Amino acid sequence: MDKEKATEFYELANVYCHFIDGNEITDDTIPSLIAMLMTLYIAALNLPETKPKTNESSSDISGTVSVRFSKQISTTYWEVFNPYVDEEPVCGDLVDDLSDIVADLRNGMKEYETGRFGNAIFEWKFGFSNHWGQHIVNALRALHAVRTQ
Repeated sequence: MDKEKATEFYELANVYCHFIDGNEITDDTIPSLIAMLMTLYIAALNLPETKPKTNESSSDISGTVSVRFSKQISTTYWEVFNPYVDEEPVCGDLVDDLSDIVADLRNGMKEYETGRFGNAIFEWKFGFSNHWGQHIVNALRALHAVRTQ
């Protein structure tokens, strides 16, 4: 079961990572990027709960990511991190969002590639709940605004 779920998610993560690390984001590619982010979000919600095996984790091996946007697209935006707290907006950055998602996905991908499927699922699920899931939500809001301006 873990291997099947991990393989499905790995394939989605791999497509996203190659898309981000190898292409310039333009007005024409934003719809594909939005679709990938939404698919990753839904797939992460459906990952099973797992516990990592101790002394086997190879997390935080993400490396450098090259995110490029066409000059016509502003990568900075204003965001309120907690919509239930009355606070000033802060500046967000699509480059940071998209590269952090890649980095976190790659941590789980490394676990998958070494055959530790449960650890891979744990890395993806934990990162989704604590870090990269928020980056997807922030990026989707900003990308939607770019598309509808």
